[in-house]
Amino acid sequence: MRYLCVLNPQAGNKKAAKIKASIHTLLQEFSFETDWFISQYPHHAREIFMKYQPSDYQGIFVIGGDGTLFDIVNAQMNLPNEKRLPLAVIPAGTGNSVYMDLFGTDPQQIEKSIERVLNNKTKKIDVLQVKTSQKIFYFINILGFGFTTDVTRQAVHYKFFGKQAYTLAILKKLIGLKSYPLLMELKGKKYELHNTFVSILNTKYAGGNLLMAPKALHNDGLMDVIVVNKLSRWELLKTFPKIYDGSYIESPYVDYFQTDKIKFSSPQHKQLSPDGELCQELPVEIEVIPEALEFFI
Repeated sequence: MRYLCVLNPQAGNKKAAKIKASIHTLLQEFSFETDWFISQYPHHAREIFMKYQPSDYQGIFVIGGDGTLFDIVNAQMNLPNEKRLPLAVIPAGTGNSVYMDLFGTDPQQIEKSIERVLNNKTKKIDVLQVKTSQKIFYFINILGFGFTTDVTRQAVHYKFFGKQAYTLAILKKLIGLKSYPLLMELKGKKYELHNTFVSILNTKYAGGNLLMAPKALHNDGLMDVIVVNKLSRWELLKTFPKIYDGSYIESPYVDYFQTDKIKFSSPQHKQLSPDGELCQELPVEIEVIPEALEFFI
């Protein structure tokens, strides 16, 4: 059995690079035949993956964080459905939100990930397609804009704090908190909003341990949309601790709903942040592609 191993050596403050030898040893012990690819720069994994023949492999080990997985998801979604390979995630990033949503917190992450592949059981999950004026791309965790993008941009500077990077970034960006006009199109109706941020999720968790979408299921054919309307710094500061248990959605400033398709636009420049990355900007149209990718479980 031959598998492709994709490793991002920069993920998780270089955690992925540090555990490479352990992973390689365990794969050899279980007689895995592997081809290794080590990414050298942002989105390199996506570029190189397209040069491999999917038919040569039975699956892919993704060793990194949500950003590494974002690249592999986009590479896979450019293939016909029948050529897409099941994914095994070995979490080594800052957030690892997708892994946490699928498997929870597990101290034996490497061993368990390999065991799942040996069991050869898979589960299909939804993928969200994003259309901007310039590009189509995909994500499986979270896409945000507004305050959440500001936080993602700031969190890059705090990666060495691990999962606390996003918490520190939120506190830092509170200082410059501003709302902006936003047009939302949902089920044929248009809504004019004065918005602070929007998060669209396919999974419950984001930023590692933030329970952003407590009602989310990764295979229900729906995205969970969180719209946080205009509020003061003090109100956001009071609401923020409730993100850890998901109770923030009960705030009068928060609208939470599920849908399979939605559009957003704004007269202001608003960059998008899918799965911890920064790319493209509004306007945007987002749609669920049900059960588009397989994961070893």
